[in-house]
Amino acid sequence: MRNSAIELWIHQYIVTLHLLKALELDRKYAGAMKLSRIWNGLFERLSIRVEREHVGIKQRLRKSGCRIVLEEITPERNYHVMYVYQGYEFHCSIMPAVLRGKCEEKLQELLEAKE
Repeated sequence: MRNSAIELWIHQYIVTLHLLKALELDRKYAGAMKLSRIWNGLFERLSIRVEREHVGIKQRLRKSGCRIVLEEITPERNYHVMYVYQGYEFHCSIMPAVLRGKCEEKLQELLEAKE
């Protein structure tokens, strides 16, 4: 019953959501740097690209009939998402270290990609 494309989109949804949050937090810290104008521009461009991708993933999930019902951080600090697809309830959990690694991979991919 599992659909691997849906699972992949759910993982990408989580990664892009957390990457957006991390970019915003890092942007605040970069504001204190001497070259903050340059860094703010970079963070802005990256945030826009990640946000577009995140919105696209949400639209694909919605069009495929997948609905995210719950997003939470568990007591073990894992990120947990519960979603409904084709009338069935599914769960996806990602450990913080894995999520951080995936966010770093995504950021590296964005930095290497040509606009």
